[in-house]
Amino acid sequence: MRIKAAFLDFDGTLGEMRPSHFAAYCAAAAECGIEVSEEALASRDLDAAWARWMTPDGALHLDESANESAFREVRVALAIDRLRAAGAQADEASLRRAAELVADVEGDSDWYALYEDAMPALDRLAQAGVEAVIVSNHVWRLPEIMRNLGVGAKFEGVVTSARVGARKPHPLIFEHALRLTSARPEEIVMVGDSLSADVEGGERAGLHGVYLDRLGGGRRARAVPPGVTTIRTLLDIPLEWPPS
Repeated sequence: MRIKAAFLDFDGTLGEMRPSHFAAYCAAAAECGIEVSEEALASRDLDAAWARWMTPDGALHLDESANESAFREVRVALAIDRLRAAGAQADEASLRRAAELVADVEGDSDWYALYEDAMPALDRLAQAGVEAVIVSNHVWRLPEIMRNLGVGAKFEGVVTSARVGARKPHPLIFEHALRLTSARPEEIVMVGDSLSADVEGGERAGLHGVYLDRLGGGRRARAVPPGVTTIRTLLDIPLEWPPS
């Protein structure tokens, strides 16, 4: 069967923050006189900060996604929580100021870059007549970030959890993405670097999960289950299913 649409994660799949997301935290903290290390920030599971919004299907924050201002408060709260968990010692006002600076950086396209295989892979999909849609657990301004990176026109749409109010693997974010394509779920691959959010979440929505393992397990938190289609580059996104 020919694949007609590809849903693509962003962070860790199409691109990333550079030098890193944690570098942004450290820079913001330093500006406010707070000492914190990237190693301390990385020692905690990023999803732990979403505990207050977690449901059995995934994080859900519909009220907080009513508008950009409301969601910004979520990012500020997350940043404060992550700084505290990393051992940052500061008064509440300084912590909040650092968290606000983090939220600003997270929406700044100058901090983002595409991977080298992103553009060629998008061109390959377009040449094959495969629609591309971003489906990402990301910030409110991800659509603007993609435009500023020069690839906005490559996509049928950019679905970010910030605007939907649900994070992968929650089915609601996939429902939003499905509205942007004429392809049926069984004609769509969901490609990403997270087994739980992208592969398992996509498959529960009826899509074909494709795991992008750029480093061959170097940062993998768990073993890849048997039968999961795994690729090392976006240039290997399957155009047929099952993959040849």
